[in-house]
Amino acid sequence: METNGLKLSTKWQGDFVFEAAGQGGHKLRMDAHQGVGNDQGLLPMQALLGSLAGCVGMDVVMILRAKMKELRSIEIITEGDKRQNPPKEFLAIMVIFIVEGDIDREKVWHAIEVSGEKYCPVAHSLKADVTYKLVLNGEEAGAK
Repeated sequence: METNGLKLSTKWQGDFVFEAAGQGGHKLRMDAHQGVGNDQGLLPMQALLGSLAGCVGMDVVMILRAKMKELRSIEIITEGDKRQNPPKEFLAIMVIFIVEGDIDREKVWHAIEVSGEKYCPVAHSLKADVTYKLVLNGEEAGAK
């Protein structure tokens, strides 16, 4: 299997605020909801839904790029149903495309389906194996 690494630095900003910094200095701020945190950013689960929407959306635009003159707007709403008890993971996610323009329904459906089934790495990563490693005070302190 061919692999390609990707790395992101996420730093604690105090309280429950974390800020992820990617390529080119682009940042994503996350915080816990009001009452626990101070609502200064997206909840991490919201960021995951946004990542899925952005990934599928970019694929759809790429697939439909020859027809982009016919599109006026694309809005993607992601709704996730979470388990009630920890770890409160998503049990189901609905991705709703609201498209305006003079474009054939079948072409848009094809682009959405191909993205979800073949191209969108975020959708395919939702069941990825996750491992953890600890570096404490500059020394590796284990991995699980």
